[in-house]
This record gives sequence, structure tokens and C-alpha cells, in this order.
Amino acid sequence: MSTNEKKKYRISFLGEFIDKSMEDEFLDDNLGVSSKTTSYISLVFGFILGLFLFNSLFFDEKSLSFFNIVFIRLLFIFVSIIVFFILKKVKKHKNLIYIITLYQAIMVFTYLFTLKQFDSLNYFSFIGLMVITLAIYLLPNKIIFSQIITIVFSILFFLYPAHKIEGLKTNDFYRIIAYQIILLFYCNINYCCIETNKRKRFVANKELLNLSAKDPLTGIYNRMKFDDEINRWISFSERYGNSCSLILFDIDDFKGINDKYGHLIGDSVIIKIAETINKSIRDTDVFARWGGDEFVLLLPNTDIQQAKEMAERMRKSICNNSYEADIKITCSFGVANYEKNDTKQSLLRKADNLLLHAKENGKNRVSIS
Repeated sequence: MSTNEKKKYRISFLGEFIDKSMEDEFLDDNLGVSSKTTSYISLVFGFILGLFLFNSLFFDEKSLSFFNIVFIRLLFIFVSIIVFFILKKVKKHKNLIYIITLYQAIMVFTYLFTLKQFDSLNYFSFIGLMVITLAIYLLPNKIIFSQIITIVFSILFFLYPAHKIEGLKTNDFYRIIAYQIILLFYCNINYCCIETNKRKRFVANKELLNLSAKDPLTGIYNRMKFDDEINRWISFSERYGNSCSLILFDIDDFKGINDKYGHLIGDSVIIKIAETINKSIRDTDVFARWGGDEFVLLLPNTDIQQAKEMAERMRKSICNNSYEADIKITCSFGVANYEKNDTKQSLLRKADNLLLHAKENGKNRVSIS
């Protein structure tokens, strides 16, 4: 792993990637799992409050505060159901974060408004504070938002509802505050460890995918990855009519180089050519080792004339390179353009025939359709 990649993959003590683009990539990748988790947790929370509501209907005295509590709980159940359905349509991780944060805030105020309806409270109110705190950290929100909500929740609880607990002594009050602080520490440490491990697995999977898509000698794409990309871009060109070109090239008389100088020198030539071409292409271009000493370059949104000019620049760069043992290296190029009804096989066949034509006409040249 390069130094730049290590910096990009660094994780903060909050369990998030320091690099914003990396964090966004992770959140996008986990969007489906996070939205599904949140949607079902919201249903569970709504169901649990439904049990409390059911208990109130049968056992609580029917007063004004009773009807207020019923209304508050019904409202939360309704919100939970709405969240469940909304999350099935969320397409951006930022929207998911907004929804989760709002839902966490609604959980807090539902509980505080419910406690406000009672003239006096018992120690179960403190248990409720702890349960709601734990519930907030069950939701896959950004840690900073969960922290803000739980801290505000704790402050609001101790400013008012806690003083309504019957028989609460000063020492007990401070003890409860200490317990809540310990719980907050535990929730934050546990959440950060879980999120850190998630991101480490994400990086490991990403590296594994990169390795499976790259040629081990040159570090450019391998044939399998190229097959995926050419199918995607041909489909895109067929649908939207965009131009697309293909350059197939190989090293002239490469077998003779291996026979005379050995395979290590031959490998160094292949690596040098791959590095040279890789520096001169666009991010959207797909450069791969096709096999042995043969390379392929897919140029999306590029017509045949532009592709020819690109191939000529590549040919000259390869010629002008310095190689081990002062070997003179040249390459031959076949350049084909995507035409309507072309398939991957037909486009590659055209480029391969043009490459053969370049070889037959003296090598170190570009042949176009």
C-alpha cells in the first residue's frame, strides 16, 4: 500500500475516515445496509412504544395528562412507520443521516414530553434515560450527531424531569449523573470501535478488489477487469451514440529480447512501457495488459482521429524511453473505432487485424480502420 493510500485510509479516533471522499465512499457503499437497519429498528421502537400505549389504555387513570401521553406515543408510532417507508427510497447517504438525526431527536423529545405529563416520577424514569441513550447509539448515524443528541438529552433530563423523581436525595442525583456519564463513555467507545472495524474491513475488501482487477507485474488493469469495462462502455455508446475507440498494441520482436537478455529484462521493459502509458492517459481511459507483451487501451468518448493521435504519441514516447541494457524498443498499434452493432469481440477483432497489418508493414507504426 502506497503512502498516499495509507493517508487516505487513516481512521480518526471517532471511527471515521479522515479523508472526506473516502468517508463518503464508505457511507455510499453501506447505504443499503444502514437504511435497512434503521428502517427495522424504527419499527421495533414503534412496537415497543405501542406496548407502553397498550398498557396505559388499560391501567392508567383517564385524565388530561393521560390523553396527552396517548397522543405523544401515537405520534411517535406514526413517525416510526413513516421512517420505515421513507428509508426504502433513500438514495443518498446524506439524506439518511438527516433522517436518522431527526428520528433520534424525536425519540428524545417524545420521552421528555411524556415525562412532563406526570406530576411525580420514580426511578424507572432513570432507566428510561439509559434505554433511550442506548437506543440512539443503535442507529447508524454519524457519531458526532449521536453525541450531541445524547448530551443535550442528558442535560435536559437532569435540568427538569430528574427533580420530579420521588425520594431522590442529592447524593442519589449525583450518582445518577455519574452513571449516565459512564454509559455515554461506554456507548461512544463501543460505537467507535465498531465503526473503526467496519472501515478496516471496507479497506481490506477494497484492496482485495483492486488486487483482483490488476495485473501483478505492471499494476495496471488485467484482462478480466478490462472485459467488464469494455462491455460497460460499449453498452453506453450503443445507448447514447457516443464515440469509443480501442488501441491494441504489442512490443516488436519481444521474444528476441527475452531470448537475448533474459526474462527479467523483458519484464522490466513491460513495466517501463506500462508506466509510460499510464502517465499520459485520462482517468476515464481503461488501460490493461492483454497478455504477455500485448496491451489494450479503451478510449471512451474518443473518435478515430483522436485515437490515432493518441496512439502516435504513445508510439513516440515508447521509442524515446531509456531501457535496461540500452535496448531499442518499438511497438506496433492497431486502432479501431466502435461502430453501431459492434460487440466486444468484433471491436477487438478489428483492432487485432489492424495490429497485424502494422506488423506486416514494417512494425513501429500505427494502423487505423
